[in-house]
Amino acid sequence: MQKFSTKGLVSALSVSLGLVLIFYFGWRVDQNQIREARTQTVESTASLLTELIEETVNENILLLANHKSRVEFSKELYFENFEFETNLLLNVKPAFTFFEWIDKDGVVQLIEPYEENKEAIGLNILELDYRRDDWIEMKRDSTINMTPWTNLVQSGSAFLVDAPLYYNNEFQGSLTVGMDFTDDFNDIMAGRDMFNVEIRDENNRIFYEYSKNNSLSNGQFKSTQKLNFISGSSNSWTLTLSLDEDYFSSGILASSQISLFFRMLIALLFGSAIYFMLAAYRANKRNVEALKEKEVLISEIHHRVKNNLAVISSLIDLQRLETNDEYVIDILQKTQNRIHSIAGVHELLYNSDDLSSIPFRQYLSNLINRHLDVYVEDKKNIDIKIDSSVETLSINQALPLGVLFSELVTNSFKHAFKDKSEGEIHIKITSDNEYVHVHYSDNGPGFNREDFEKGKGLGITIIKALIGQLHADYELASEKGFNLKLSFKRDFS
Repeated sequence: MQKFSTKGLVSALSVSLGLVLIFYFGWRVDQNQIREARTQTVESTASLLTELIEETVNENILLLANHKSRVEFSKELYFENFEFETNLLLNVKPAFTFFEWIDKDGVVQLIEPYEENKEAIGLNILELDYRRDDWIEMKRDSTINMTPWTNLVQSGSAFLVDAPLYYNNEFQGSLTVGMDFTDDFNDIMAGRDMFNVEIRDENNRIFYEYSKNNSLSNGQFKSTQKLNFISGSSNSWTLTLSLDEDYFSSGILASSQISLFFRMLIALLFGSAIYFMLAAYRANKRNVEALKEKEVLISEIHHRVKNNLAVISSLIDLQRLETNDEYVIDILQKTQNRIHSIAGVHELLYNSDDLSSIPFRQYLSNLINRHLDVYVEDKKNIDIKIDSSVETLSINQALPLGVLFSELVTNSFKHAFKDKSEGEIHIKITSDNEYVHVHYSDNGPGFNREDFEKGKGLGITIIKALIGQLHADYELASEKGFNLKLSFKRDFS
């Protein structure tokens, strides 16, 4: 009868036990890292949501403040066109549910939309306990005031934001807006289905909840943040963020325990080689996820920049409506063109899989079409020919080159074709792999080259600065219209 080798058995058991211990402690480390990662994810997401929500609410309050200035400037004329003026904002801002004018005695005199809110007409808010103190505080401090989440006389609920009106050297009441941020907050939460959100006002009343499964989690992965706004009132909201239990339930713990058991079996059968293969796989997976998250974050930044530039452009539009001065309108239009040139880059980057470069031919075509819409009059026939063999450019070169074309096209429309019914602009872009060559020309009357070289106007200064930013060599000619040739080294980074 063959005897068992005690030494061999002990060695085998020692190796197996050693591998089991390695897998066990590795599993424990992974679980701790997962918990820490979830905690960090919740904290960072809560901070981001707090910033986005504060930015959204403050943006709406600032828009009301700008509108208040418009009312004080136009005085009684504003109320003669109350329906038209208020609907300009009601139609574009989903958070604005209604406008009302409360006179200096606290009586609601006008409201829009009227049919849904007519029950509030004639209401004296000084007789309402839940409104009187806030409104008097607004009048006393001359600051914009936002109430808690309030049940309305005409049904429904909203935040009531009061903006005091002063003109003719006396208090004229308030321009009050009912605000409901549900749609804006839902847009912010889009794509964040793994989280549950609950927001309470300063009276601890819940006015917004987000949960794909209609169940708010009370688990260990939770973060609470305070939200503060620029209104004059002392209101502050509380945001509570937690992981959705349907994404991260207690069943994962049972699954991880089963995984540990099978890892031990694998350790017994295949040894340390399998362990290192799994470790390498997990590390690679984490790297891929981290890279994907980084790309999503960069894409979101471009999206936010584009949206912020769109808001600025909209504000410029509103400003243009307030003036009849052609010089001021022209300056605002040029500024808006520059903003659209920059916003176009961020829009293409947001919609592109490659965040280091943009489809420049598409960007240039969109840019030129906008200028045609802005400057071409019905009786003028201006032909812009684009000949580009360059498909893509890096963002560091596409942005200044796009703004440069915007300035050149604007100058052609404003000067070269000012007194002409027909005109032609030719844009040619080629590349020899190392350098990009650009030729811009129009068939206008030409210009004084010395004016360009020594000119200090804003347009010429911007053109020179953009050429310098591209590190480009350029040539100017003015015998047959305006001709500009420039070459710069292509950026492949």
